[in-house]
Amino acid sequence: MGPTIDVRTTEGWQTIEAHLPEGLEAIAKEKKVLEVQYGDAKITSARDLLRLILLHAGADIGLRQTVALAAEGGLPSVSHVALHRKMRLSAPFLRELVGRLTRGADDATSPERWGGYEVLAIDGSSFCGPGADGTDARVHLQLRLSDLEIVGVAIEDRSVGESFKRFTWKPNQLALGDRGYANPPGIASVVEDGGDVLVRVNRRALPMATRDGEPLDLMAWLRSLKGHAPREQPVVVYSREHQREIEGRLVAMRLPAAEAEKARVRVRTELGNKTSGLDLEAAQYVVLFTTAPATRLSTEMSLALYRLRWQVELAFKRWKSLCHFDRLPKYRDDTILTWLYAKLLLALLLHRMASGASSLFPPEPQTNDAVVLDAMEGNKHPVAGPRRSAHAA
Repeated sequence: MGPTIDVRTTEGWQTIEAHLPEGLEAIAKEKKVLEVQYGDAKITSARDLLRLILLHAGADIGLRQTVALAAEGGLPSVSHVALHRKMRLSAPFLRELVGRLTRGADDATSPERWGGYEVLAIDGSSFCGPGADGTDARVHLQLRLSDLEIVGVAIEDRSVGESFKRFTWKPNQLALGDRGYANPPGIASVVEDGGDVLVRVNRRALPMATRDGEPLDLMAWLRSLKGHAPREQPVVVYSREHQREIEGRLVAMRLPAAEAEKARVRVRTELGNKTSGLDLEAAQYVVLFTTAPATRLSTEMSLALYRLRWQVELAFKRWKSLCHFDRLPKYRDDTILTWLYAKLLLALLLHRMASGASSLFPPEPQTNDAVVLDAMEGNKHPVAGPRRSAHAA
């Protein structure tokens, strides 16, 4: 049985509309989203179109139920086919609304702060359609942090894993990924396109060598770290697929004792009886690999920027929890983009209405290094639901 929704009142919509960017009709005209009409009934205003799309995406109901509820509430009476066709045109319109809500709201992700890089966070998430028993597909997102623009999206079979190879890259772009993206073919694909990477190291998937060509014993190097100060090491990654060596830097630091113990607890929880002594030892380190030169992204900047990667992870979890971002009722690329942007717009509006802010990231706390590391590891913001593997290094 579907949700009980009363669309006859405009009070809720007026609250939403108060937080939308100004010039809604002008934006729709600029993006030419209202020019093409289908059927006898016309959607002639951006306001009506947006209400239809947000009703569909926000209530997680089918197109037929959406148009029926909309007509009951006084919106234009259109067929579900007509609404679907309008959704195929609406991604640029929604993208602009998302961009205007986030543009200039927070300079934490501006290129000027990160060596001139356009920082693109990459994440893959499992999605399922209504009534599904399990995962239907995986959606891979290339998200620009400065304005939350979805630069790239790839819908794959659920068996396809995470890789930077899913996307194209440009010079002065920095690919920011978790351990799932720490593999030579994916890293090489970014570098060959002219970009750079910053990823959390997966010691099982990212073999490295010294600049002299000797295999790097990662754990031996980590054991040599003194205190909790960050340290770096020049390394080379070899991609057999691309037949090339990739020069980069290891950036690492030892966690304070309390944070290291929390990391070990997570490893034991996630790996269970498969936990090895090496897993527990590795958990006490934060280890990153980057191809960005130190002149553009210092050791300290690399660690600070990766913390934003965790905030993106939290954002995805919030979107899934509050906006059902993990449901995928569409399989056409154009309608998927519209649906994703509608969900993203709803998430931003919820955050804006709840806190009076429009930024993706919470305010930067004034705190000590231990708490910063704790936040990097995810302990400051516990979120229900499964987590990625936490065994460090």
